[in-house]
Amino acid sequence: MSKKIDRVQLVENNIMVLINVPKAETDSGIVINEETARELQDTITGTILHVGPDVKNFKVGDEILPPPHGHTAVAIEKEVYHIFRETSLFGKLS
Repeated sequence: MSKKIDRVQLVENNIMVLINVPKAETDSGIVINEETARELQDTITGTILHVGPDVKNFKVGDEILPPPHGHTAVAIEKEVYHIFRETSLFGKLS
């Protein structure tokens, strides 16, 4: 994680997530586009990097099931992160 990310302080019930992007290449070396890769991946997950002070049900390090919409994408040092409201997340994996 970059040093700029470490300085991020979210407000209210916002949560910063790094989406676990599906592999863009099959085990046999065939390169596939992101849409196809997402279809092949069983479950899209993300890892929580930062939480706002009003977040009650999630903590840094939780692996979550993010919704496909309802987020804001933020690029910091060539990496894309997603900001969600706590109430828009489906749940977390245990």
